[in-house]
Amino acid sequence: MKVAIVGGGFTGLTAAYELTKKGHDVTIFEAKPFLGGLAGGFKQPNWDWPLECTYHHCFTNDHSILQLINELGLEHKIIIKRPITANLYGNKTYQLDSPLSLLRFPLLPVFDKFRTSALLAFLKITPFWKPLENITAEQLLTSIGGIQAYQTLWGPLLVGKFGVFAPRVQAAWFWARIKKRTPCLVYIEGGFQTIINALAKKSGKILLNTKISSHKELTKFDKILFTIPQPSTIPHLWAQTLILETKEPILKDIYWLNITDRSYPFLSAVAHTNFMDKKNYGGHHLTYFGNYLPDGHKYLSMTKEQLLKEFMPYIKRLIFNSQFSIFNSYLFTAPNAQPVHELHYSQRAPKFQTSIPNVFLANMDSIYPWDRGTNYAVELGIQASIAIQNKK
Repeated sequence: MKVAIVGGGFTGLTAAYELTKKGHDVTIFEAKPFLGGLAGGFKQPNWDWPLECTYHHCFTNDHSILQLINELGLEHKIIIKRPITANLYGNKTYQLDSPLSLLRFPLLPVFDKFRTSALLAFLKITPFWKPLENITAEQLLTSIGGIQAYQTLWGPLLVGKFGVFAPRVQAAWFWARIKKRTPCLVYIEGGFQTIINALAKKSGKILLNTKISSHKELTKFDKILFTIPQPSTIPHLWAQTLILETKEPILKDIYWLNITDRSYPFLSAVAHTNFMDKKNYGGHHLTYFGNYLPDGHKYLSMTKEQLLKEFMPYIKRLIFNSQFSIFNSYLFTAPNAQPVHELHYSQRAPKFQTSIPNVFLANMDSIYPWDRGTNYAVELGIQASIAIQNKK
């Protein structure tokens, strides 16, 4: 069977890999000059490892991608660490990545801490996400965790990520975020490019810099899989990251810093080199400043220099020493990066089989109740390959 796959991200690559293993003739069409989609990266001449354009890691229970890594013979390259996650309140950071750190958190009354702990424990234990599609995350969090806990811990982050869509995000999405989170995180030597390169060698024919302008170009194939965004009624947000390469660290010890102050122009600061050793990146420190943005947002039309000027007064508030010199900076923007999981999302998410015979669809809109991520992109690619082979 001849199969065309449009899109060379992790879903497309995994589907191609699975189909090629079964003896099918697969061709991947990728519009960009590189593979990997949102997990794709770049490398400077003095770096030993490439860096993802948008921050990436896996959890220790991300079984699909970990199994793929093992199958590709890369298990010896797996790195597991327990970095620090914290929230910024005012000018102070508070570690918030364990039950103990929550109990020590000084900005909530004791009763609200126990209510929040009970809520998080419930979400960790229960496998039943379907009923949570019927209520919003805000309703769940305020009713069980309390209004003050919501206003302090969750509300600012929901608004920061989803903006005007925040009140419409379903509770099942929040369940998935808590259910999958693990204290230890997983990375791989050489970054996610290591996995991409290994997949590319076993995924059939790959055509980079190749756009499909019409379906007629694909008529010679028996089956077609689209893994790129398609028009839908599901709202989406852009992902944008400004990366600073500096001689000194911006964040002290903290890997992931959630910004709860909505006057800040970015949602998170992620110090990659507080997770992976700076020696892999020419001895420099690398810090992401991330946002999810709606269509038409002013940041989407800004240059790297303009955005850095906008961010700099706020970045300086995060610096723990007086020395701060930027060696280089990078700006990446990706459309349709974050689907908004509104109420009853599973009823709206696209199915593998489209209305066109032998044409299939598997993109981030198909991932639910989980949030987007490479683990689920791999899982989706496996499921898509099965659907393609089972459809006669």
